[in-house]
This record gives sequence, structure tokens and C-alpha cells, in this order.
Amino acid sequence: MGTAKVEMSSSLPEYALKTFLGKKVRDPYGRSLGAVIGLSLNDYGEIEAVNIDKGNNEIQRIPMQQLTLSSDGVIVIPKWKVEVESILKQIESAQKRIVSLKLLMQRETSKNLFDELLVKQERELSDLKEKRNVVISILQARCKELDMQIDELSKILVEIKAGKWSKEFMNKAYEITSKLIEPNLEFASREKRDLTGYLANLAKAL
Repeated sequence: MGTAKVEMSSSLPEYALKTFLGKKVRDPYGRSLGAVIGLSLNDYGEIEAVNIDKGNNEIQRIPMQQLTLSSDGVIVIPKWKVEVESILKQIESAQKRIVSLKLLMQRETSKNLFDELLVKQERELSDLKEKRNVVISILQARCKELDMQIDELSKILVEIKAGKWSKEFMNKAYEITSKLIEPNLEFASREKRDLTGYLANLAKAL
């Protein structure tokens, strides 16, 4: 199922209402997050954020940077994923600039200016390394949360199977429970796989 990045340049109020209002919202892993009930526009009439009704009168404001469109609704990209992709791009860009400066220095007779620029770029890369370490800690914490979710959901299924129920009741209870639990297990497993891949990319980035 394809997704499209939302472009701010086309975020006129009328277009925005038709595009977003009432649309179902989910995350990239399949979890249902509610529906769009409102929009927040900036002073230029561009969409700044959408307001999502998560149920039980709980409203969440999601900035545009975290949104993509799919054929069946709106997808909210987790904040951690937006931050990771941003820092990976920054690190790649900083590394390319350093390589370019070193190549230029080999061909130039006056190296003072290049030395200053190189020191500045290397300092920037060092700062990005610190940010990367913070992001890695956040992702590791999220992995632990997902592991706990997976364990708890799996235990519920095991407890029904191991319970002292009649065979007929146990089979029916397991069927009902598994239909509710298995999608959530899959959502958590998908996010865990995604997180693991990003952790590997961050580890290789510097």
C-alpha cells in the first residue's frame, strides 16, 4: 500500500478539509489511532498540524512532519522515526562535507581557511555523535517497552491454554482472545523489527 508525503505548498484550507477531515488514522505498523476531527493552520493558511480523536474524548495534536497519506487514510510516523531519519541524514551530510574538504585541501596551497572549516565540520560531527547516542538510548528503551508488551500478550494466550477450563470453553475462549491479541502482537513485532533496523543503521553511522 503506497503512501505519499504531505506537501505544505498545497495545504490550502479547502484542500486540507477534503484531504484530512474524517479520515481514519493509523501508524505504519497497523495500529488504529482514531480519526482526524480538526486542523490547525499557520498564519499563511498552511496546515501546521491535525487533531485526532483517539476515543474517550482524548484529542491528540500531530504535527505535519509526522504525517503521510495512504489510499485508505492518514499515517502517523512515530516521533522517534522522524528523529532517527533526520539525524542519519545530518550525519551523512556532515561526513560528505568533511571528505570533500580533505580532498580540496590536498589540491590547495593555502590551507588555513580549509583547516578552520574542517575543524568546524568535525566539531559538528562530534555533536551529532552525542545526539545519536541519546537517540539510541530512546530506541533501546522503546524496544524494552515492546518486549514487555509482547511478553504480556503472549502470557494471556498461554494462561487460557493452561487454564483449568473445559475443552469446549477453552477452545472458544482462545479463539476469541487470539483474534483480539494476535493483531496487537503483530503490530508490536513490526515496530520492534523496524527499531532494530534503525538501531543497526545508527551504530554504523559513526
